[in-house]
Amino acid sequence: MFLLVFAVPALLVVVLGYVVGYGLWSWIGGCLDAVLGTSLAGGAEIAGWVTGLVLLLGVVRAAIRRSRARRP
Repeated sequence: MFLLVFAVPALLVVVLGYVVGYGLWSWIGGCLDAVLGTSLAGGAEIAGWVTGLVLLLGVVRAAIRRSRARRP
């Protein structure tokens, strides 16, 4: 039960970051593919995972800083 308290919010943050990163990369890559004839949209999954992990690291860092600032 203790693990779920941390795992579920962490997974939600990663999934949210994945969706945003995947969507942005697909949209930008699709626009550039149409204009330049490249294949950038294929890297959307990697961009999604990286965005999700970076968002998770940012949330964890913010939580640690906030908890340290509250201590007297």
